[in-house]
Amino acid sequence: MKADLTGKVAFITGSTSGIGKAIALELAKNGADIALNGRNQAAALKIANEIEKFGRKAIFEKADINNYNEIKQAFNNAIAKLGKIDILVASGGVSGAADITIDFFERTDPASYMEYVKANLTCRLYSVRAILDHMIERRSGKIIIITTDAGRWPTPAESLSGATAAGLVIATKVLAMELARSQIRINTLCLPPIKDTPGFEHVVQYSPSLAYVFDKAFAKQPFPVTAEDIAAAALFFASDDSNAITGQILSINGGLCFPG
Repeated sequence: MKADLTGKVAFITGSTSGIGKAIALELAKNGADIALNGRNQAAALKIANEIEKFGRKAIFEKADINNYNEIKQAFNNAIAKLGKIDILVASGGVSGAADITIDFFERTDPASYMEYVKANLTCRLYSVRAILDHMIERRSGKIIIITTDAGRWPTPAESLSGATAAGLVIATKVLAMELARSQIRINTLCLPPIKDTPGFEHVVQYSPSLAYVFDKAFAKQPFPVTAEDIAAAALFFASDDSNAITGQILSINGGLCFPG
């Protein structure tokens, strides 16, 4: 799709690779200035160069999204440099949590439970809370959360990541009600495993049980999903075309779902 984001500024967490990178490029192609975020400054500079070829501004703010103070400072820096933030895409984080091995529940160390919460839930909520004061003051904003479709459909070996994603699903609905009075829209995209992304490579490397589950899922998936498909959906939620939509959860799963 095409949209007119001219004059808009988007801050995209976890945007130095994979899905976050694809979203950053798609929003920039459609007129938005972009604040990139992640751990890899060298990768961010390459993406910034691509964005600038579209005639858009691009900056990089290094911050760990698992640290509220860091991500809050990154937002403040971006606002100082670009003047405002109209759009937040809360992405990234999971592939950087190398200590997490996604596995069947009985094989998961209870000591790691909170790591799942941090890698999937609180890092997203930190980003949302860190930008809220700015958006509430301006009485305007679009927030798009990226999480796993395991939060909607039961997926073997994803009891914990699915539980945290389900938390984001209900948080989206509650926040939509709370934030409507400030003219802020919030929606969530729920994703399946997507090949050729850092998150998928993390699973293959650290979680062989889930890699097996994903292989079975790919065999059943009628329509393959790419990072660019997710970017197109993010563009829709960032654009004026979705102004009447808030509190909604969109599964982009290529026709793949798991029985309940």
